[in-house]
Amino acid sequence: DTIRVSLSAPPVEEIKVGHQILQSLNLRPRKLEIVSCPSCGRAQVDVYTLAEQVTAGLEGMEVPLRVAVMGCVVNGPGEAREADLGVASGNGKGQIFVKGKVIKTVPEHAIVETLTEEAMRLADRQGDEAAGAVSGSSPQDVPVCDVWTLDGSTGHS
Repeated sequence: DTIRVSLSAPPVEEIKVGHQILQSLNLRPRKLEIVSCPSCGRAQVDVYTLAEQVTAGLEGMEVPLRVAVMGCVVNGPGEAREADLGVASGNGKGQIFVKGKVIKTVPEHAIVETLTEEAMRLADRQGDEAAGAVSGSSPQDVPVCDVWTLDGSTGHS
């Protein structure tokens, strides 16, 4: 199957958008997702540059995180609350949200570093939870009838 995306951008951006479309439809595993505002007249920070810096700082993360990078304190807090991690910027500061709660306010120059640190904490936490779920059961705990072969059969006649 093929998906075609046309943008007024370099071809590599078309590939990224294609992957994002498939992820949003749950047809491809979810990865890092950066959401940013369209930078209206209320934006008190260069949202485009900030979003690019956050994206670069989080590049290579393999855990599914939704990160909101917002440019004002009007709509920013709402969008940031809905994300795993977010920032609502304004007046030279950024309010940092983790899982819907404000955890701190940092100077504008520290936003990217703070979001990166918090993303690493969230990734570690998600890894610990996944490891706990896996280590909580051993192979003998799994009923034989629940073990499937690659062709979908149980291996039993």
